[in-house]
Amino acid sequence: MPLPFSFVCELLEESLRHSGGDKEKKSQVVSNWFARYRISIDAHDTNIAALLSTLLPETRTDRVYCIQAASLEKVVGRALMLGSSRIAELAIYKSPGLDFDLADCVERILTATPNPSSTAMAQVTVEEIDNVLHSLAAQIRWSSPSIRASQTTLTSGNRRQLEGLYRVLTPKEAKWFTRLVLKDYRPVVFDPQLIYRLCDPLLPSVMNIQQDFTAAIQLVQAVRERLLSHAGRTAVSRQDILRTIKPKIGIKVGRQHWFKARSIKHCLDMGSGRMSVESKLDGEYCQIHVDPSKGAGAIQIFSKSGKDSTEDRHAVISSISESLRLGQPDCQIHEACILEGELVVYSDLEKKILPFYKIRKYVSRRGRFLGTEQDSQPRHYEKLMIVYFDILLLDDRSLLDVCHSDRFKLLEQVVRRTPGRSDVVQRQVINFDQRLAASDLRKLFAKTIINKNEGLVLKPDGPYFNSGDPRQSRGGYCIKLKKEYIGNFGDVGDFAVVGAGYDPAKARTYRIPNLKWTHFFIGCLTNKEECRRWGATPKVTVVSIVELSETQMKAFLSFCNPLPVSQEDNKAIILTMTPGIRMNVSLATTFAKPPVFDMRCFGFDKEGNTGFWSLRFPSVTKIHLDRDFLDTVSFEELQSMAVAETTAPEVEDSQEDLAWIARLEGADPRATAVDAASQLTASTIPTPSPSKSSQTWNHSAQCAWGVDRARASTKEPFNPESLESRQLPSDPSKIPITNPTSLPLESAEATAHKHRHETHVASGTSLNRKRVVSPQNGAATVAQSMCAQQDPKKRRKLDAIDGNASQRPTRSLPSGSQQNPTDGRIVIDLTTPDVSFNAALKADPIQKENAAPCDEKETVAMNSASTGQADTEPSQVLPTSTSSKDIHSVPPAPELKPGTQKLCAYAGTKCQLGRFKTIAPSGLLTNFGEITSLLADHGVAEVFTSLDKWMESSTKQPSSPTRTASGCQTVLLIDSVNYKLESRKFLRETEQQRFQTQDSQRAWIDVYDWRILNDLAVLEDTNITAKYFGGFTDPWRRWYCGLI
Repeated sequence: MPLPFSFVCELLEESLRHSGGDKEKKSQVVSNWFARYRISIDAHDTNIAALLSTLLPETRTDRVYCIQAASLEKVVGRALMLGSSRIAELAIYKSPGLDFDLADCVERILTATPNPSSTAMAQVTVEEIDNVLHSLAAQIRWSSPSIRASQTTLTSGNRRQLEGLYRVLTPKEAKWFTRLVLKDYRPVVFDPQLIYRLCDPLLPSVMNIQQDFTAAIQLVQAVRERLLSHAGRTAVSRQDILRTIKPKIGIKVGRQHWFKARSIKHCLDMGSGRMSVESKLDGEYCQIHVDPSKGAGAIQIFSKSGKDSTEDRHAVISSISESLRLGQPDCQIHEACILEGELVVYSDLEKKILPFYKIRKYVSRRGRFLGTEQDSQPRHYEKLMIVYFDILLLDDRSLLDVCHSDRFKLLEQVVRRTPGRSDVVQRQVINFDQRLAASDLRKLFAKTIINKNEGLVLKPDGPYFNSGDPRQSRGGYCIKLKKEYIGNFGDVGDFAVVGAGYDPAKARTYRIPNLKWTHFFIGCLTNKEECRRWGATPKVTVVSIVELSETQMKAFLSFCNPLPVSQEDNKAIILTMTPGIRMNVSLATTFAKPPVFDMRCFGFDKEGNTGFWSLRFPSVTKIHLDRDFLDTVSFEELQSMAVAETTAPEVEDSQEDLAWIARLEGADPRATAVDAASQLTASTIPTPSPSKSSQTWNHSAQCAWGVDRARASTKEPFNPESLESRQLPSDPSKIPITNPTSLPLESAEATAHKHRHETHVASGTSLNRKRVVSPQNGAATVAQSMCAQQDPKKRRKLDAIDGNASQRPTRSLPSGSQQNPTDGRIVIDLTTPDVSFNAALKADPIQKENAAPCDEKETVAMNSASTGQADTEPSQVLPTSTSSKDIHSVPPAPELKPGTQKLCAYAGTKCQLGRFKTIAPSGLLTNFGEITSLLADHGVAEVFTSLDKWMESSTKQPSSPTRTASGCQTVLLIDSVNYKLESRKFLRETEQQRFQTQDSQRAWIDVYDWRILNDLAVLEDTNITAKYFGGFTDPWRRWYCGLI
């Protein structure tokens, strides 16, 4: 026989008793119930779809009843023929603090006077209730077209069927039936996946492919029958079964699992391999079903909730048809197709996608435009646009088991892009297995934040759903990365709480007796200055409504005294309630002494019929007990804040880009960037460093310089045209480096990673011990080892020599380390922390709380064994350490005698730039006047504006031992960002003059962007402790352009 509704009520009652327990206990209650009634559930005449609709009413978004508690109260009153006193008793759920909802009141009344027909012979079944609700939804225009088309014979009097059910239900059944009609069982909430799995183990996977109860159950039953017919012949795996199930036109495909990333490190932990990083658009989700055989009705659109919204979004159908080339010879769709996309509004005037609230002007809701009274009129230059990001079905081929990269290639073949009407989402593929993955993702996310975009979506290169096949373990999920998910980036400020409302259903979820408030009204002062100066009566505009967690609610009730009064008795505050504010409850109480909530939100939005900016998805982070509501955010400040947050800058600010990168680094766990260890790993082998200007260069050092010069002479000339493709310095991964004889970047990184791994392994299980290095072995410099190889068979080829051999990174000796004169050994402390480069720029005050501490200085140890002389002076101090991957770091220059030239304002005689000859085009100095002052600050007395003057100076002065990493004595400054054409012209002229010069007079010149001067000031200024260079370890590497 069909399943009685009383069985379901039994499960609901038991789940209610355990609603405050742990998840495992609640799941066990559901499992036990299914086991108890397994025979009835599996009976041939049991409607599993009706059972699922009863247990999970919130999933039936296609059914709309247009019944709320107030209207259902009247239905119950008519059904039970209650008098005025009983109707008043039915309405006591509206009184705060009684812990009753409408369902409890219905149960109380029927318990006092039961229905005479509620006997065992007149049991109501799940199927009967489901049919009544289906008939009710079929008469509502807001229901899905398929529901409305299923029954056309019923009249508007079908609410009488509800009344008939109330006359035959028991008190307990009536209580849960009331909550079923309202689609709210709270605090009982079932896990849909658990319910599906207990109905049939295949149902969860089938529901992903066809998200319809009836269709999915029929499909499962068909699969079971097919398996029974082949029983005993061949073993069929679960994957083989699911592989035969395909999406179906007209039935929505389920969505993937979505996870929120809380930091860059969290992203890296969840992802692996090649990840598609896509722009997250702020629009409405669309799942588009295409059947060319249906002609004019070929396109069907489903919303995120599962509703058929084709009727509402008919304005975009023409753009979809044009983008898919339907009816044209080159159309790639022959039988069927299912695509995913985002519906947005595009402005042909501004050439950009408009904010989310603009959509409601162009998308109706069952023929009505809601919430548009305060909006501007539709413009002829604003059109609906569809942006595709995935394809799930093409003709007779299901693409759910195809990896994402292949699906995206098919999507680009199927879709024809039309500017402003249709497009494919912008994306960048990042390999999370590479060392630069964190840096690349961080820079891309920083640009997204600066451009005021919503965020990023990260998708693994796997199938759309994970069917359980271990070979396809990387599919079935997406990672959503938004600024507001990270740390305190979503914090907005302090807001006043001006009143509260009460929702009986919500009150049941708190487990707090006699609760009177469940929703709190957030307001902003419109006369803040008048209140502060002259004590005027506060005027407050309500901008949002928020809820509290159970812990916050208990704290609010315990420590806050807001002096609640009724609205009629309120004289302390003048409230303005805008009709457009979404209010699930009405304002019941006003606070004469408004508390202060610290709020966070996910951006700003203009809600319908309001005309002003308000908080989008607001939530409470703190409850302040020591702050006055006059110090909260005013209405004017909220509007200014929203405009600044939603308006993208006209000109990109590189400093803001760097600031956000630093803040994202500080948001990683322990305020340390996830890739900081790989960026700052340095060798512990000390190298010789000149201690004074009179130090002589021995044979080993000369040999090292000779090798470096020989290596530099093999480099290809710098190509000026390479600046054409040069991006802004904020994307350093694409800065061209003309270094063909050096190791490739990936190979060098892999080698460095291998060396670091070997170092950790060799150090054993304890990393706090000290390692003893012999001066005859560990302290030998690379220059000495290169020159000591006299055997030609053992010498390396020039193309195998690391160009940074003469500048191997070192770790400084800690203050506690001493050299034992008896055994000649050097003790190096491996626990000395490296410099952290995730600190924010000093100019940005908002970074101070997130920035990781940065060492003020790091010393490079002097090695007396390399020169054969004892060091009598302290080691030279460098502002940053040199990483093993730094190619263009500059070695410390020998000190000059004071008075020989103007000293650097930051580093004195130890300035890294003042030791080199500097060339700068005259046009550059004219366009950027600050360059001259920056050069003067660095002690550069003379700047050559032409090559002729520089060559004349080179012939008169002897060469200096000070060189860059590539062995050059001269630095050429250009502008590679704003004046690329002028820079290429100057470099081209330089290249031509180079060929006209004799070989004996030629010299290599390192080319840098002039912005290195600012970073060098930061590097050498000891007053700046938080030093950041765009993710690079020093300015020389960051602004390096090439070699000529």
